Amino acid sequence: MKTENRTFFQTLGKTQLENLVKEVKETIAVDAPTVNHKTIFCAADLWNVERSRRARMVRRHLA
Repeated sequence: MKTENRTFFQTLGKTQLENLVKEVKETIAVDAPTVNHKTIFCAADLWNVERSRRARMVRRHLA
């Protein structure tokens, strides 16, 4: 199977190639609402992780 395609840029015209590599100005949405949904890992979360780990270990050894 041929893995190289050397004719791709030859089929594009000069104006098409210029449009392809044209620089686009970026804008920043200043008025967009920013919501931070970061939660704090608390002791209850740690307790739930440990509890589920113990339950998985018990199920693993019962099977």
